[in-house]
Amino acid sequence: MENLYRRTQILKLLRTDPEVTQDELRRKLARRGIQVTQATVSRDLDELGVVKTRTGYHLPEAVEPAAPVQPTLQLILKEFLREVSLASNLVVLKTHPGNAQPVAAVLDSQEWPEVVGTVAGDDTVFVATPNVRGAAQLRKKIRAIVAA
Repeated sequence: MENLYRRTQILKLLRTDPEVTQDELRRKLARRGIQVTQATVSRDLDELGVVKTRTGYHLPEAVEPAAPVQPTLQLILKEFLREVSLASNLVVLKTHPGNAQPVAAVLDSQEWPEVVGTVAGDDTVFVATPNVRGAAQLRKKIRAIVAA
């Protein structure tokens, strides 16, 4: 807990004055009741990812991790889909064993008006549509994507 508090105080001090030296930082911490050596300050700066430049210390940037590349709808359907059939307002998709989940997920992500929702098992996906006509349109759309 002591390390966390000390490091939080270091970050606060650097946000207000990034041009301090480690010795000045140590003295400012002492004024806040935190007695540390310059070696401890140096170690804390290193563990916090703080970088020293000619203009002072720079805090690590909060970097957003790159989003993983997702396979395309066409790739998923061509790879996993074996059969497309109708059952009233449902489109029934048969996949290879273990592949129903990725097919359902990619269909859900499309936000098509014909898709009310999906339910996936191991090798079967039930795609609910608003009506029989929507099911026929969806089946046609899926077959066109696979044929392309």
